[in-house]
Amino acid sequence: MFEAARSGDERALETVLGSVHDRLLGRAARKIGPEWQGRIDPDDLLQETYIQAVADFASFRDTDEESFYRWISTILDHRFIDAVRRHRAKKRGEGRAAIAPGAMSRHESFLGQCLPDLQTPSVIPRRQEAIAAMMVAIARLEPDQRVVVQRLLLDQEPIADVARDMERSEDAVRRLGSRAVEKLRGLMGDAARFLSVG
Repeated sequence: MFEAARSGDERALETVLGSVHDRLLGRAARKIGPEWQGRIDPDDLLQETYIQAVADFASFRDTDEESFYRWISTILDHRFIDAVRRHRAKKRGEGRAAIAPGAMSRHESFLGQCLPDLQTPSVIPRRQEAIAAMMVAIARLEPDQRVVVQRLLLDQEPIADVARDMERSEDAVRRLGSRAVEKLRGLMGDAARFLSVG
């Protein structure tokens, strides 16, 4: 499986990353702990980890899940340190609003846009698997598409701000977002695979 993922097999890469998703999510939650709860989102931390892991996957040479988990955990640990540094660098009162405990994550909400055939993303039997697949798919987008997905569709920043920072028109950003969602749907495949329990 690891060799296939290194060779560019998209499903193999998704399977490899999905196999450690729950463990990584638990690790992220433990690292965030009470001190950063509500200020650092575990899903955001995993998304950044997946982006780095997809970019660096060719450098991973082992072929067992435990070695892979240690390798990707190191990436997650570094992304956590970066998130803490970013948070501390912000002036007091700025940045995203605190995350309400128990609320549906932004990734869960966005899942319905990527796979509209799913009823309610929060109640599908294999929800975490679907979210992991979506995170892997986002990590595989072109950089400009990832920016639009992150800022416009996940963070719901004003389109004028995103367009200004990307030096594009608002229409161009909308089109880029639409193409990104279509590509995500293609990368994630048929929604039915997340509904089966077998």
